[in-house]
Formats: sequence, C-alpha cells, structure tokens
Amino acid sequence: MKTILISSTLAITLLLTTGCAPRGYETRTVGQQMTVQSGVVQSVKEVVINNQGAGNALGAVVGAVAGGALGNQIGGGVGKDVATVAGTVLGGVAGGSVGDQLDTQYGQEVIVQLNNGQTVATVLRINETTPMLAPGQAVNVFFSGSSISNISPR
Repeated sequence: MKTILISSTLAITLLLTTGCAPRGYETRTVGQQMTVQSGVVQSVKEVVINNQGAGNALGAVVGAVAGGALGNQIGGGVGKDVATVAGTVLGGVAGGSVGDQLDTQYGQEVIVQLNNGQTVATVLRINETTPMLAPGQAVNVFFSGSSISNISPR
C-alpha cells in the first residue's frame, strides 16, 4: 500500500510540474550562407523566453526524491506514510519552481529600420556573447533565407 501511494504521488507530481521540449541550436544553420543588410535600431524591449519546462522537470524529480526521503524520516506507521507523501509532493513542487527559475532565459525584442526602408523585428537571446542593443544604434542584420539569424552592432 505504501509503495503504491508513494509511486502514485510521485507520478502525479511529475505530471503536474514538468514539460518537455528540445533545446539548443540547430546544427544545420552553422556555416550557412547569409545576406547582411545595414540598419538602425528603432526599439529594444527585454523579454522572457519561455524555457519549456526543461529545468522544471529536473528540479521536480530531484525535489520529489529529496522531499520523500526527508519525509520518510519523520514519525512511524501511518504518520510516516503521510509525511513521506507530503514530502514528495512539496519537494516536487519546490524543486520544480527552483529549476524553473534557474532555467529562465531572457531576450531582447529588437525592431530595426533597414537602410532600404524595410522594418524588421526579431527576438535575440541575451547571453555573454550577445550585446544589448540600443535605439539609434547602427547595426548589421544577418538573414538566412527569410529568417533573421543575428543582429550585431556595426
């Protein structure tokens, strides 16, 4: 009975707190020919990029296991079972929340007026290799087909 209760609680916790999605860059874009157009940044806005629950899933699993193990150390009999289940649920929720916060990514929504008169917009990830852009800044916009691959200062 105890094993079924713990397994069920863990499964429900995981279902409620996780999400799955592929992450990373597509290797097919490396070395691909691009066209470059010059322009001027019109506006920049910081945005949160959805992380698709990747950190949430790992955090929930680790938290549920740790919470269940700690809860199992409390009391005896039915009280121990209740503490184990509560520890599993609370640990899974807390771990999922911590994992989600650690995995959150930020980006910059950039609108650029190209020198040919066309206006384009995209979202760039903010990281150590992507500088923050500013309105009025001269930039180069890199296109791969009809998609913007990057925007960098001139």
